[in-house]
Amino acid sequence: MKFAAYFLLFEMLGATSLLAQMKSMEERNASSLLKLERMPESLEIRFALSAAPPHLRDKATTYVLDPAKGYVLHHQGTNGVSCIVVRSDWQFTEEWFRDDIFWAVCYDAEGSRTLLQDYLLTAELRAQGMDAKQVHEQITKRFGTAAYSNPARTGVSYMLAPLMRGFTKAAQPMTMNMPHYMFYAPNLKDADIGGNGFSRQYPFMLSMSPGRDDYIILLVGETEKEKILSDSKDLLDDLCSYRNYLCTTAATRARTPVDD
Repeated sequence: MKFAAYFLLFEMLGATSLLAQMKSMEERNASSLLKLERMPESLEIRFALSAAPPHLRDKATTYVLDPAKGYVLHHQGTNGVSCIVVRSDWQFTEEWFRDDIFWAVCYDAEGSRTLLQDYLLTAELRAQGMDAKQVHEQITKRFGTAAYSNPARTGVSYMLAPLMRGFTKAAQPMTMNMPHYMFYAPNLKDADIGGNGFSRQYPFMLSMSPGRDDYIILLVGETEKEKILSDSKDLLDDLCSYRNYLCTTAATRARTPVDD
């Protein structure tokens, strides 16, 4: 009986130790995902500008991410368009901040004045050590204030980059070849525009932060998409060399949010 009791105690201690090790490993993995690695600057700029139509790129404003500080101005443009590579999806409060989020976006003048500020502030707060939930709280509590107004007019965010990696409906981020346009449409619903959820062919609504980040999404056509991918071959090769999860495959070519 005494031997059996000792054996049971050792089993319990072993199980407790294993659970502690598993928890420690999960915490280390989560911690590693919290730490952003600086992207090579030239690659970051090329990727950011690829989100805009070619005629807007030369005169666009660009930012690069310093993980220790946030976004810093790289080039001051003159056409009102601002381009960044987003690395922190602050809207998803149930997920850890990660180091494998990469999506390029270029805002027009109105979006640069308003919606871009969410991502600039997010990077700054993340650099200060806040997690996704804390950042979400800090961002959303500013919505609607005089210094943090919603878009005052219809406008467009360009996401014409040949590749993006971010959250969709899945629990893990997805890599997609999905060039598209995002038109500001605060407080609109699918019913208001005749949308029918995610669509490869027709406009639909995306509400990231309802009332502020409400967008009409329009994917480019397949012919235009293939041209974008072809014209961006060197950029795609360099992104793939930089991180293997940024490689274009048959799956990433076919994937859209409706699939995930």
